[in-house]
Amino acid sequence: MALNRTSLYEVVLLAVVVTALTFAAVRIYPTWDDGRLMSAIQESGSHAIWVNFGNRPLAALFYVFLWNHQAFLPVGMVLHWITWLGMGLVTMRFWRIMFPAYAGYALLPALLSVAPILCKVQLVILTIPSIDLLGPLLTFLAIFMLLSEQQTRLRKIIIGATALALIALSILISEYAVVTAAVGFILISAHAIRNGSGLKRERLVMAALVAGCALISYSVFLWFTRSAGRDAFRPAYILELSGWKLRGIPFRLLSGIWRGAIGGLLESLGSVTLNSKAALLSFVCGAVLASLVVLAIYKREDVEFKWSGFSFMTLLASLAVALVPVVLMDRTLDSKWDSRFWLPVLPVLSSLTVAILFYLLRPRLYLLVPVLCGFLAGYWTTHEIANAFRNPEPIIMLPHILPSHSADFIRVDVEKKSQIGRLV
Repeated sequence: MALNRTSLYEVVLLAVVVTALTFAAVRIYPTWDDGRLMSAIQESGSHAIWVNFGNRPLAALFYVFLWNHQAFLPVGMVLHWITWLGMGLVTMRFWRIMFPAYAGYALLPALLSVAPILCKVQLVILTIPSIDLLGPLLTFLAIFMLLSEQQTRLRKIIIGATALALIALSILISEYAVVTAAVGFILISAHAIRNGSGLKRERLVMAALVAGCALISYSVFLWFTRSAGRDAFRPAYILELSGWKLRGIPFRLLSGIWRGAIGGLLESLGSVTLNSKAALLSFVCGAVLASLVVLAIYKREDVEFKWSGFSFMTLLASLAVALVPVVLMDRTLDSKWDSRFWLPVLPVLSSLTVAILFYLLRPRLYLLVPVLCGFLAGYWTTHEIANAFRNPEPIIMLPHILPSHSADFIRVDVEKKSQIGRLV
């Protein structure tokens, strides 16, 4: 019988992976956007926070508060651990909603979500969790609240109002939550179509409310940030794209769907090597985690995965909608930094990938799926951590961060990065 509740063992496995990533993020802090922010503050004072994050005013206020209390690192550490573990738990819940008959395998997509397999920004401790991850995480929680069954009408109203407030807050934190809200609209609409006439109208009303709330909240967000710059991240940017880029959008969209659904995992599998001590250690850690994952689910009753066209179409539609703004922004999703654009839809990607693996394999080969998911999660978590320790990423300052400099890029070396870390 499929298990509909998350076991402590599964939570512990997720927590081990997330704790390792949080520990590594603390050790290499500050890097990427965290390092840029610290360097900008060192050069220009706290005003640099508004220069760099004025297009996310709530995040800027949060960073000013942390700077005034010298709490960037401790708060970032807690936020990093909570948000990434939360993303794993949200993915498990999402899997159980989409594939209730196979709920016992929810750990597998959760591991793919938290490990640096498709998305590789787990080692940024503050800016990524607070801007790119927190909003989508809260929005998914709101979606689950709207899909939950309530016994009384008053309770439905209270839960619904709270969920819509969460969506509005998430979008005001960051525009990343708009994509997740669009996924929620598709998911709730799909449940309305699938359910009987009794709940159909109620679900459609919920979907309409989610769409309206997202549209109004995003409009308010754009109004508040109208003079903050970053035009490439605003809807009007599409009007500036050249004709040949517009004609290539359908092909880039298909490429993104392939990469998000299964291509990214196959690429990660094909990149596994044993040509260094770090790679050998990563392989051993992957094998250990794979064994632990198999132990977590091997007693579950085997259920043959049957084709569910409705669930697949729902997931594919959600993935396509999530990719549209990324394609319109003319981003490729191939670089390590641009992989952050997967964050608003990580549960969708991971669930779709695991479902495809199960559907492609015969029942007697199902054991390969937890082995593969556990191994890749362990391998790439260890590999990214080892690589970050051995080859620290240089901090690249962009011109708009420090207006007083005329150079195109200013590289901050590792020694200066260490000085920046001591500031917080």
